[in-house]
Amino acid sequence: MSSMNISLPESLAAFVEHEVATGQYASNSEVVRDALRLLHREKALDHEKQEILRRAVMVGIEDFRHGRVDDRPIDEILDEINREDL
Repeated sequence: MSSMNISLPESLAAFVEHEVATGQYASNSEVVRDALRLLHREKALDHEKQEILRRAVMVGIEDFRHGRVDDRPIDEILDEINREDL
C-alpha cells in the first residue's frame, strides 16, 4: 500500500479525529480511506446517471427525427401520466 501525506483544513482534521475517537475507526488513515471509497462510489453513480440521461436524450432525438413527437402542452402529458399511475 502506498503512502501519501495530505493537508486538511482544521474542520476536516477535527472530523477525522472525532471519528477515530468514537472507536468506529482505528486510525486517521481508515477514515480517509473510507471517505475516498464513498467519493469513488458517488462519482461512479453520477457517471451512471449521466449515461442513463444521455441514452434517454438520444432516444428523444431519434424519436424527433422519425416524427414521433407529442405537441400537447406538458401539463396535459403529465396529467395523463398521473392518471395512468392510479
